[in-house]
Amino acid sequence: MASSSYHVTEKHDVFISFRGPDVRKGLLSHLKKELRRRQIDTYVDKKLDRGDEISPSLLRAIEGSKILLVIFSKHYASSKWCLEELTKMIECMETNKQIVLPVFFNVDPSHVRHQRVDYGDALSKHEKHKENMLKVQSWRSALRKAADLTGFHYPENFEDESDLIDEIVKDILQKLNKFHPYESNGLVGIDKKIEQIQSSLISDTSEVFFLGIWGMGGIGKTTIAQAIYDKYSHREEYDGCCFLNVREEFEQHGLSLLRQKLLCDLFEGEGFNTSGISKARFVSSAGRRIGGRKVLVVLDDVNTPEQIKYLVGEPICFGRGSKVIITSRDKDVLTCAGVQQIHEVKEMCPKDSLKLFNLHAFKESQPKMGYENISEEVVKIAQGNPLALTVLGSDFHSRSIDTWECALRKIKKYPNAKIQSVLRFSYDGLDQVEKKAFLDIAFFFKDDDKDYVIRQLDSWGFYGACGIEVLQRKALITISSDNRIQMHELIRKMGCEIVRQESIENPGRRSRLTDSEDIHDVLRYNLGTNNVEAMQIDVSQITNLPLKVDTLIKMPRLRFLKIYHPVNAELSMSNRAPVWSPEKDVAKLLSGYKEIMSVASEIHIKFLHYLLFDGCSGPKEISVTSKKIRQPNITHPKMEIIMNSSIGHLNSTLECSSVDVQQFKNLPNELLCLRSLYYLKFSNSIGQDTRKLKLHILFDGLRYYQLIPFSKLINNPVATPLNVSALSWCREFIVAEKESLADMLKALPLETKCTTNLFVSEHF
Repeated sequence: MASSSYHVTEKHDVFISFRGPDVRKGLLSHLKKELRRRQIDTYVDKKLDRGDEISPSLLRAIEGSKILLVIFSKHYASSKWCLEELTKMIECMETNKQIVLPVFFNVDPSHVRHQRVDYGDALSKHEKHKENMLKVQSWRSALRKAADLTGFHYPENFEDESDLIDEIVKDILQKLNKFHPYESNGLVGIDKKIEQIQSSLISDTSEVFFLGIWGMGGIGKTTIAQAIYDKYSHREEYDGCCFLNVREEFEQHGLSLLRQKLLCDLFEGEGFNTSGISKARFVSSAGRRIGGRKVLVVLDDVNTPEQIKYLVGEPICFGRGSKVIITSRDKDVLTCAGVQQIHEVKEMCPKDSLKLFNLHAFKESQPKMGYENISEEVVKIAQGNPLALTVLGSDFHSRSIDTWECALRKIKKYPNAKIQSVLRFSYDGLDQVEKKAFLDIAFFFKDDDKDYVIRQLDSWGFYGACGIEVLQRKALITISSDNRIQMHELIRKMGCEIVRQESIENPGRRSRLTDSEDIHDVLRYNLGTNNVEAMQIDVSQITNLPLKVDTLIKMPRLRFLKIYHPVNAELSMSNRAPVWSPEKDVAKLLSGYKEIMSVASEIHIKFLHYLLFDGCSGPKEISVTSKKIRQPNITHPKMEIIMNSSIGHLNSTLECSSVDVQQFKNLPNELLCLRSLYYLKFSNSIGQDTRKLKLHILFDGLRYYQLIPFSKLINNPVATPLNVSALSWCREFIVAEKESLADMLKALPLETKCTTNLFVSEHF
């Protein structure tokens, strides 16, 4: 016998104990059919010739069933096997709170309780064998306890067997509906998720209701759908129920056999043979038989709207009040199929995540002593994904702490293959352009502003807005409330692993590089190839960055390079920013370089789109030749800049940039060529000597003009006169002191029709 502390996972709804071929062929056969029709999982021992000892598998079946149904017939007590089953059932009732449901079939309950007539004779025979003496006492006790339970007495309380079967099934359904077995099955937190969507299922509607469950791979869509199905499929209100794994069975058998299986399950095994028959014939047959039936259907893991329409769309017309639950990773699949309500499955909370991991790693909800901290580290990697928590917990089970630490280091660098295989289905469903966009985001743009990322992707011909929309609807990314692109860490690692698999041994043959060791090897040993498209370099991780023009020339398809440093560092190029001239567009350069003193070189960047100095403290010279640059953001509170005359090449291509003139020693005439510049700010710290600024003229395109105390320019005799009259299109002026306002207004031209805001600031 199993000990009372043995934890059992419930696998069956009902276990039936009976005796004799007469019961098997009569009452039991009809009862099984009705239970099957109600989608009640029933265990019945199929062996006709039983021995005296009950098998371990049968013991496990008893332990793993919610309801234990015993049919007391005339010859039940003559079987030692049956009496052993009954004893085990009573034990489970007392220790595991399982339900024992007795059926007295052509037997008086008092005969069972007091072992009289047939039951008394049978036990007397068992007692004749000395080896049975102790067992007989436990058998008698089990019979007494079972007979005292509320059950069914036939024929005393029923007209016929069909009435008996109806009442048995009805009672079983009511008892099953009270069960909440999710925690014992390791489904941590499932009740809360079901509560969020079950109101839609229990609402009284006269129409067929379609409910979508959507989320990333491994997030628990199937688990939730299965739990809902298990809870509601037993209800008497449904005339038929079916759960289909669409993706898996479609790949093996095709849609025609899937529809046949659906109809077969809904119509008690009768079904339709839909293959090889005309659509018109199917319409007639299906419409005649399905109409009016209220059903519960789950279509799990659906990939296309066509699958939904073929399986549950016209000509299949379910009865009023029917419920169809559809799970998918692609929100478009659900919306295109006309699903009325879509529920997004979110990550598990940290508390439930740790509990689920512990259940698989330690077979209990709490970690073993000494494993607490490392368990939390593993759980962080999973980021609330139930599949990852389950797989990692199972992999770490029964391993030493040293093995845990080693395995943890490994999964941080190389993602778990089982998890990746599940997540990759969503990636494989993308087209080639969408795959490129996904990989770029996974490598370079996680947590970046969505609009900025769209512009980047557009510059490479990746159709940013469309791509991001697709990735979002396939649950590969999300957009935060502040418009930033977010990606689950497991999905990001999947993207990194996809690129690593492009060339495991030679990183120079991969399309994207971010790993510092890989980049160091590629640059130092000149391993770059035509495959490299994008690279992000954290110079804090690479000593003496070996960035040479010859190395970069070997990467002619390089379209993105980001060089950054979170803290001050000594660069191997004497604080000069590395620049070169590939024949492809380079989208972004120099974000986070703390000590850059110069952006100039004999070889210039001809195709640069964005030049950002975020976090750079000291550039003094800017020299660019790209005519495609859009945002040379050169604002910094301590920046002392001499703009090379090459900035004149920007001409009208500048779209929305700003120049913060605070400590400029010289503002070149070439700045006047920036016809599209619309924001110019002169800080209060500009000082008294403004002669070198040479502000001869401002340009027509300027829209926002923030001025230092106006008197410093207007009233300074050594300052070059400021031609404010040229600001005919400026919409907003900010003047730093009241006394400058009169001078400003005098200088303004009459044709400044577009001016909408005039600000006087006390504090600049």
